[in-house]
Amino acid sequence: MSFNNRRYLFSVLAVLLSVFVSAFSQTSLSDDWYYNKPIKLIHFQNLKTVKHGDLDGITSSFISKPFTDDLVSELYDRLFSIDYFDDIEVKATKNNDEGKTVTLIVVVQEKPVVVRLKFSGNSGLHTSDLKAKISLKRDDIFIEEKLSQDERALRNYYIEKGYTRATVNASYEMKDDGVHVYFKILEGKKSVVKKINFVGNKVVSSKTLKGKLKMKEVSLFNNGAFQDASISADARAVLAYYQNRGYADSKILNVSQDSEYNEQKNREEVTITFHISEGAQYTYGGMTYQGNRIFSSEELDKLSTLKIGAIYNETKFQETRANIQNKYYENGYTSNQFYPEQKKDADVRVVSYVLHIDEKPRSHIENIIIKGNEKTKDFVIRREIPIDEGDIFSNAKITNGMRNLYNLQFFSAVAPEVVQGSEENLVDIVFTVEEQSTTSLDIGFTFSGVSDPDDLPVSLYAKIQESNLWGEGRSASASTTLSTSEQSVSLGYGQNWLWGKPIAANFSIGYSHSTNYALRNKIMPSGDINDDYYYMKYMQNQFNFSTSLSKRWTPDFAILTLAGGMTNSILYNDYDDDLYVPYDSSVSYYNKNWEPKNSLWSSFSVDARNIAYDPSKGWFASQRLSWNGLFKKGFFGFAPEWGETEFYLRTDTKLEKYFTLVEHNIADTFNLKLVLMGYSALSFQFPTPGTNIKRSNQLYIDGMFMGRGWTIYNKNYGRGLAMWNNSVELRCPVIPGVIAFDLFADAVAITKNQEDIFGGLTKEDWYYSFGPSIRFCIQQFPLKLIFANTCKFRDGQFVFTDQDGDGDYKWNSNWHFVLSFNMANR
Repeated sequence: MSFNNRRYLFSVLAVLLSVFVSAFSQTSLSDDWYYNKPIKLIHFQNLKTVKHGDLDGITSSFISKPFTDDLVSELYDRLFSIDYFDDIEVKATKNNDEGKTVTLIVVVQEKPVVVRLKFSGNSGLHTSDLKAKISLKRDDIFIEEKLSQDERALRNYYIEKGYTRATVNASYEMKDDGVHVYFKILEGKKSVVKKINFVGNKVVSSKTLKGKLKMKEVSLFNNGAFQDASISADARAVLAYYQNRGYADSKILNVSQDSEYNEQKNREEVTITFHISEGAQYTYGGMTYQGNRIFSSEELDKLSTLKIGAIYNETKFQETRANIQNKYYENGYTSNQFYPEQKKDADVRVVSYVLHIDEKPRSHIENIIIKGNEKTKDFVIRREIPIDEGDIFSNAKITNGMRNLYNLQFFSAVAPEVVQGSEENLVDIVFTVEEQSTTSLDIGFTFSGVSDPDDLPVSLYAKIQESNLWGEGRSASASTTLSTSEQSVSLGYGQNWLWGKPIAANFSIGYSHSTNYALRNKIMPSGDINDDYYYMKYMQNQFNFSTSLSKRWTPDFAILTLAGGMTNSILYNDYDDDLYVPYDSSVSYYNKNWEPKNSLWSSFSVDARNIAYDPSKGWFASQRLSWNGLFKKGFFGFAPEWGETEFYLRTDTKLEKYFTLVEHNIADTFNLKLVLMGYSALSFQFPTPGTNIKRSNQLYIDGMFMGRGWTIYNKNYGRGLAMWNNSVELRCPVIPGVIAFDLFADAVAITKNQEDIFGGLTKEDWYYSFGPSIRFCIQQFPLKLIFANTCKFRDGQFVFTDQDGDGDYKWNSNWHFVLSFNMANR
């Protein structure tokens, strides 16, 4: 074996020697006891700036593998490749298991740290802006290769701002306290676009053409920075505008520049003139094919976005060509060559094409390469990609793999890339991921008034959740609530894969003690019973345990999920039954008795959304059935009075659809996108014959997720056995995947009987709400801040009411704030 790096060779020899010495001195086993023994732990010594967690992505793949010389060499390769260390020494030691496993001690010498960044010569641009453009940061490990990258980044930034003659020279100096990095800048004079002219344009106005340019004239609202590189891009934009309107002969003959120095403003002012030849307008005559044996001409014609006889559009023609290439691409033909031949008839002004196709054999996957994962282990990523090495290439499966990885919410970016393999019909798939935080810690304090002076007016909420535990895709959570009215604790655990298959399992256990209020029967002086005004106080203790199991399938068109689970609870209520008679019999049933409350459920869903947590296209549908009540009284012979009294079936049918209405790049840093979402859900409850469902367990409008803004769940008319929930949202991502501004409109109907949903609904059964909201898409902060306006028909009139359905207000004074959560249907 040979090594290019002498230091590297010495290091390898050193580790082998250290392993030998360690084994000889620490154990009576044979000198090579450590060979082929599994590596239990890799521990680093002398880390100062680099964190252990930064290296987990490298070392995790070595754990449990048998010790070999090749394995140690690979570990050296990977550690040196990240450019954090000047020297590395690995020692092998045995563990307290009689030499059955090995621990590797990695002694490192870190590269020096950047302690100072100094910029000189920058008078036109702020130092803080320049620091934001470079990759080297203070207290980072110094990597010399980054200097040239940062020089180019600063140079490009100056050009972007109109300093076309700026120069940047980077240097560094090693000192006792670390590395001092210097950027010496010669800005030169700033250049601005004073005027943009067009010559030869007769069909299209100059104003219209200016709107297609990236460069803008200097004005009060635009800095007019001149960028020489933008001229060719703007020329292409003008040409594309003509060619998309049938002017197939249009040309940009020349782009001239005239510059003059403005001494008063100390800048170069440039006048740019585009010389245009428009030509005649053409129609599209269609496309024929040569060399296509795999797909017929009729199949390829169906992929055209440009109709014969329509005004010729270059962009639509290129879309048609791309559709044909993708047709081959998605079926594994990645090596094909396509040669369009243009046929232009100037007499009748028709443009036609002959597409020559050089068909090749199907391509196969040679390697699947994962990059960028420091915490998440390779197998967690690979198992979400529905294609393996040796398979026929499939673009649809790669797209599905990217969707699956985004849905994990472990990564802020996923970028698949297809690169040529070792032979013509072999390709490598490179998935580059950018990890994001998967740990969330929520702590909340609430201060509020209390009716009892002995109570503390403070409540504490805390929750910690890790959705990628140990980088293995497992999830764990713990939460607690401590307040005068509620004390609770819960633990949860889950994982998405079992036995090497996409089978998910989730478990949770919890306990709560709470102070609650419920409507009670009040005997009035007249002898009548009032059951909708007076409340009673009671304590409730509850233990709960839930478990679920699900299986996923990932065909090309959607994610199919079959799931089932069980929820088990034991409740105990406490109140003085000599004083109070609750309206809801479920409150009295659990009074001074530990009684069970159980349910079984199953669901099936089809998820064709592009991303589950922040979709912009696709659809989702699900059907869920749950059976509530498992053990009748008398089921257990040793406790004949112990059991449940409610037994009923609940069904939930959901459908949602997403459309991207607008997607337009307004600026380099902002892309305007408008997404329309439609959602509809039907829910029913069916009690067993001869029984009723207690009011507290009936369907209700919660005001947070359905009928947003309404608070009628404590009203008789706010609960029932059938509910139809509809919602429309217009979504505008402000920072994609992070925060969005939405407009919503809800319409919910709830009835006492199931059949009324289909035939007995009146306009007064509907509860409407609308308004704006701010939606956070990150999993650590999945909140919705909603401003809702509530309205409905009452006595035949459309009125704006308060959240309880009372009053008659003006719409502009009827807004309510609602805090909700961004929960994706799954």
